Amino acid sequence: MTRLTIEVIEQETELELNELCRVCDVSRELLIEWVNEGVVEPRGQAQWRFPARQLGRLRRARRLQQDLELENHALPVVLDLIDEVERLRREVRVLRRMQD
Repeated sequence: MTRLTIEVIEQETELELNELCRVCDVSRELLIEWVNEGVVEPRGQAQWRFPARQLGRLRRARRLQQDLELENHALPVVLDLIDEVERLRREVRVLRRMQD
């Protein structure tokens, strides 16, 4: 039997490195590599804190790496392009509503 766990995290919440690893199901080493590559940007110097709004980006990075076998250095570019496409789609929706 498969067990499903759902965790609700407020967008304003900040997560520590270990918390983010657990929530996104990635290793500490991989997350550190992603920070070094620019996939995500932590706040703070001595102790990293990650805004919860970055969860979607991290989960998408994990999926892209698993499904498409993307290298770490390619992830920020691909993620930024996906973000841009989503932004443009929202813009188009708004413009279409204005026409109606």
